[in-house]
Amino acid sequence: MPSHKVIVIGGGPGGYETAIRLNQYGIDCAVIEKERLGGVCLNWGCIPTKALVKSAELFRELSHAPDYGLPEQNPQLDYLRVFERKNAVVEQLVSGVEFLFRKRGIPVILEQALSVEKTAAGWSVQTDKGSRLEAEYLVLATGSVPKALPGIEIDEKDILSSTGILKLDRLPQSLAVVGGGVVGCEFASVMNSFGVETRIVEFLPRILATEDEEISKRLTPALKKAGIKITTGAGVQSVKPGTEGLELLLSDGSSFSVEKMLLSVGRAPQCLLDWTGASPQQERGAITIDGLMRTSLPGVYAIGDVTGKLPLAHVASQQGLIVAAHIRSLLESKAFDHPSLDYANIPRCTFTEPEVASVGLTEAEATEKYGSVKVGKFPFSASGKAMAMGSTYGFVKTIARSSDAALVGMHIIGPNAVELIAQGAAYLALGARADVVEKVVFAHPTLSEAIMESLEDIENLSIHKI
Repeated sequence: MPSHKVIVIGGGPGGYETAIRLNQYGIDCAVIEKERLGGVCLNWGCIPTKALVKSAELFRELSHAPDYGLPEQNPQLDYLRVFERKNAVVEQLVSGVEFLFRKRGIPVILEQALSVEKTAAGWSVQTDKGSRLEAEYLVLATGSVPKALPGIEIDEKDILSSTGILKLDRLPQSLAVVGGGVVGCEFASVMNSFGVETRIVEFLPRILATEDEEISKRLTPALKKAGIKITTGAGVQSVKPGTEGLELLLSDGSSFSVEKMLLSVGRAPQCLLDWTGASPQQERGAITIDGLMRTSLPGVYAIGDVTGKLPLAHVASQQGLIVAAHIRSLLESKAFDHPSLDYANIPRCTFTEPEVASVGLTEAEATEKYGSVKVGKFPFSASGKAMAMGSTYGFVKTIARSSDAALVGMHIIGPNAVELIAQGAAYLALGARADVVEKVVFAHPTLSEAIMESLEDIENLSIHKI
């Protein structure tokens, strides 16, 4: 029975980064992963989706070449080549992670963990191929699966999950995206850019409902202008075969037909292990953890989507690094000294056109929490760099407490929003106030100047805002 100090169940971003960090600390560990390292993010989620986002972005820009003083291109889309490039990007990245494990000598057991049993030495894990491994500590990083709707089955042929749509090597003529959250909006934006007739159906009153309301309201007309139809405040009552593939009946009484449907109504935590004796405490299907990612069982940690926290790869990774540091402190009998994870201050990104990114509290959340807030805004239409790029839609919105001007939120819609938001994350993590802008010199001309001016606008000191 192979024995390790730590066994990580699940090789997604949280799991594999935990294992590498443990290895860096000199702690013996192994990973049990039923498919390939990288999990959903690298293989069927974040990375392949962003490869499509880049192809869509370039296709749009080529279509608007005359706007930049260049000859008209009339580009023709070859989606099979786009599909193959997406697969090549995934293969290169996943192979790179696998190489890191081989170079570091970290064992990867390509089997599915089935059951866990408490032993005198710690925990014993049984796999579907008969392997049994024992460890003092367990890290559960088993991820999540796409949710479905009552009466609507994901068959990955006509009714697709986010995994299934990435496996299509041919674009449909039309697509219904059910669910206007991050995943739904991203795929709608990409497919629309590729010429697919696209419609979003969102049960809530607005798309990107978890984002700042002002940001959501600015994204909606941008997507509509690009040609995406958006229906909000209505759910899908039924889906049945129709003349064009599928016929959807909505709760508002309307109906329409499409070739394919993407169901993007969220993800559910997944932990299919059988436990002998006690099992970890759960709440609404998610494994309950404390601030150190410890479960209710001694020596058992949980990270990533299975914990029911923010379903983001970088959340899982950061949780895993905290786990590795905590295990190290236990083994070395040292006091644990590591920053806690503030989920409110984790950046959230949506790769639509235009991009959306945020960190911290929305204006409504901040007002509810602090009673009074100050808000600074600056439009990209007044940014020299944005004008030179030909991408001026959107703005930066910064929120601070009225009492001391401490920054509590930043929200961006517009060019390079997903890259710019790291500045907001740094400011919030460091507890900066609005006057931090007086201590930082922003290069000109850059998009970052929009952040500078939004910070200045908190105190009505923006130079270029009308």
